[in-house]
Amino acid sequence: MSAAKVKMRGKKMRNQPSSVQYVESGTQNGGGGDEGPSSIHPSTKRQTNTHQRGGWVRGHQKDGGGYSREMPNYITAGAFARARAAEVSTMLKAVTRTTGSCHVFGALPKHMRRRAMSHNTKRLPCRLREVANRMRERSLQAGPKKKKEQAKSKSRKARRRHGNLLLEFNRRQRKNVWLETHIWHAKRFHMVKKWGYCLGNKPTYKCYRSCHRAMSGHCLLQDLSYYCCIELRGEEKKLLASLSQLTSKETGPTFAAALCLSGRRQGSVVVYRAGQYPTQPLGPVTFLWRPRSQDLTNRQLWIWAHPSIKQDLLLELQKVCQCCDPVVPPVVSPAEVFPTLQLEPKPEKTSDAKQITETKRKRKCKDASGPPAKKILGDGTRSPSTPVTWKSSSNRIVISDLTMEIVRYRLIGPQSFSVLAETMEAATDSNEINISKPSHLWWPEQCKSESKMNLHQQQAHVFHILKGIFLTGELPSGTVLGLTVDDPRLTLPTKKVKALPCVKPAQEMDEKRRELMLQGVPELCCQSDLWEQSVRSNVADNKTSEQELNRMRNEVLVPGSRLSPTPPQGRVPILLVQQPGKQVGNEMRSWGAGWDLLLPKGWGMAFWIPL
Repeated sequence: MSAAKVKMRGKKMRNQPSSVQYVESGTQNGGGGDEGPSSIHPSTKRQTNTHQRGGWVRGHQKDGGGYSREMPNYITAGAFARARAAEVSTMLKAVTRTTGSCHVFGALPKHMRRRAMSHNTKRLPCRLREVANRMRERSLQAGPKKKKEQAKSKSRKARRRHGNLLLEFNRRQRKNVWLETHIWHAKRFHMVKKWGYCLGNKPTYKCYRSCHRAMSGHCLLQDLSYYCCIELRGEEKKLLASLSQLTSKETGPTFAAALCLSGRRQGSVVVYRAGQYPTQPLGPVTFLWRPRSQDLTNRQLWIWAHPSIKQDLLLELQKVCQCCDPVVPPVVSPAEVFPTLQLEPKPEKTSDAKQITETKRKRKCKDASGPPAKKILGDGTRSPSTPVTWKSSSNRIVISDLTMEIVRYRLIGPQSFSVLAETMEAATDSNEINISKPSHLWWPEQCKSESKMNLHQQQAHVFHILKGIFLTGELPSGTVLGLTVDDPRLTLPTKKVKALPCVKPAQEMDEKRRELMLQGVPELCCQSDLWEQSVRSNVADNKTSEQELNRMRNEVLVPGSRLSPTPPQGRVPILLVQQPGKQVGNEMRSWGAGWDLLLPKGWGMAFWIPL
């Protein structure tokens, strides 16, 4: 028997009881007689006549097909009743189920049906018009049928998305350091993992011509926050004596250069291993001294190095400065990191709400009942117990690792300062702030000092004068300017605008502008509160949230105008450092010149989007 016949036979006989017993009839090998009961189904047993075909035959046969017509000796009542019940249910299902449309059009053959018959019954034959009119009247009386609103099932991308993105991002930052602009770059750049960071390598679209055009004629923005900053504090003589072991005067100006030592210029030098010049170079670094002040007895130095040489440079600095005693950071309790929130009683869900929520397929966060998550600012791969400060008991020099504590952006192009001037505004003075009340914020306390406010006004005046300079390369190389600005999100325009230089500057500013181009920024105006660790922490912890800014934008009468009044926590100390660009050769001199913008951590995206 073929496989198809066996399958068809099994389909027909699947509801028959298997316990039916038959008595085999006929003779075997020419003999007669009964051989006793058999367990074979009657449809499978046949007489062994020589004139009949062997095998099972489908369909009705005149003589019964050679099958035994005798009744079985006994049957099992339960199995027999179940088989008959299955047949009856199958018959009822076939009778009650409608295989096609119940409309009157179903009475017509397909070649006579027309779509216009649904609204014009005169196109139907006369014998069907009356029935169609009655059905139409019933449908009009019933009114439009209300369709059951189906719960919108989310897309696969939305279902696979993590329930708490902040926790997911914090988990992914434990292996590679993310810059504050990582999410922005990940949507537009090919990301690579280098030197322990996750960096944007190149855009997903064509960029070479547009980048060259921006650097040559306007401005190009780059995030250099992955460069490592190492801070040294101590007496000036001891610092210079220790650092002299890593450099040589034969290569050019060192850490002891007069203009750089005053804090008015940023310097660059190639460092070597201690006492190994001219062999075993570590690499080029840039450094910046904090300007001298009457309130400060020790000097402060920032050294910026590429992350590939950071560890070697840090070991050499610890060796020459004799800073071998690590300072264990204070242990912060989880209650201080994650302040507890008072949970409000949630209303009980109704049965309808339960049905709606059950239909949605969304992964629930396991940590939803725990303390609220806090965004990682800085180096997420570093353990809280890892020391980042080392001090010396002999010369009292302190070395601190400020990696990812300061955000550094580089604007390259002749119109770099025009972009900065269009984005930032000097912070409002004490006349607009109530300084009579004590405050935990740093700017209201700063406004109480008259000398500091006079310094701020001088810095704002220099910043205003620099707006009239057409090209960035006209200023002295490495010029430094300290300033305190308002939150740039307060003046964010509704549409993108292209910053242009001031074509017709005031004539009264020409002399002061010429003096700045020749001598640079005065030493007093190079001061900045960005050097203070307490100020950086205060600014990062008290940043205005996006939710509060959106509420302020909603209350503004004219969309796009400045948000006022300026919140007291909306002042940010910054440092502006001029980059000289190309200095070798006479062709395209100062090509690639620009400005570096130094910010406290946590304010990266607040300045990146306006720029």
